Amino acid sequence: MKILKDNQKRYEIKFIINEKQKSLFLRKNSLSNLFPDRIVESIYYDTKDLFFFNMSEEGVTPRTKVRVRGYNNGQLNNLEIKTTQNYHREKIVIKDIKVDHHNLHDNLKKVGINRIVYQKLRVKYLRSYYLLDGIGRITMDKDIEFLSPNVNFHNSKKIQYIILEVKTQSNKIDKNFIEKIIDFKESRFSKYCTGMNYLLKSI
Repeated sequence: MKILKDNQKRYEIKFIINEKQKSLFLRKNSLSNLFPDRIVESIYYDTKDLFFFNMSEEGVTPRTKVRVRGYNNGQLNNLEIKTTQNYHREKIVIKDIKVDHHNLHDNLKKVGINRIVYQKLRVKYLRSYYLLDGIGRITMDKDIEFLSPNVNFHNSKKIQYIILEVKTQSNKIDKNFIEKIIDFKESRFSKYCTGMNYLLKSI
């Protein structure tokens, strides 16, 4: 087990686009894949009364998300705790853990989270990586699928749009410049909140 703290204080800027916009964007900027695409899977955890979900929906800071993550249909054995502050986000990653109820909470306590949490949502998508001049690395997530934790993560809901994301250090934020280069309007988007809203409507 290894605990990694991201001290870069990154800020995430997201854009919701469709396949046609993606193709035009890649062609306009002559972009090719920086790394091979990979499947990303996460299971999000929350309290029984959805404390983290409600904080995020209300836009309260600081707020937290708890998830375990894996790649390319492998084991979901990386515990990630993301904290959103007023102007940046911080992340702690605890790698290669055995995810069970007892071990999960022991590891959460190590980083100051004492709330009891439960599986609430599984999210699966295909992520592509690119390098854009003047911006740096960007990602595009497509084939986004939300699954309920009930009945072995059935009750699937898929969305058709693509999430383009720019990660930049908080001391270098210039949204106007980034929007001008990307040429799309920034959108507020959370995979966890979007998925939970879909699932809550189906109950």
